[in-house]
Amino acid sequence: MDLWDIHHQGRINAASTEARHANSKASAVATDLVLMERRIDHLTLLCQSMWELLREQSGLSDKQLRAKIADVDTRDGRADGKIRNKIFPCPKCQANCHSSSQSCTMCGEDLKMHKPHLFQG
Repeated sequence: MDLWDIHHQGRINAASTEARHANSKASAVATDLVLMERRIDHLTLLCQSMWELLREQSGLSDKQLRAKIADVDTRDGRADGKIRNKIFPCPKCQANCHSSSQSCTMCGEDLKMHKPHLFQG
């Protein structure tokens, strides 16, 4: 084996190692994707069941639900089907607070009950 062959063999070995590492990462991502899909399916089933119970017990309509979804969706300034973190004023000192914060950094006020969306952070 000459120097050129040794160099190429080293590059082949390095590429092979990188390929095994990439394959391992791809397998982990595929597993995570399956778990996320299961969670989404479960949440979809849960939301549909809750809506049907609420609709039956309250007399609310699908039209009212769609209107509320649109209202909640646009609270962050965008109609994009997502709830995004945002800045809002502290109810005690009016300092700007991030919706993922648990308390105001200026006065320490508990923000859990004052967040724009109950399910944020």
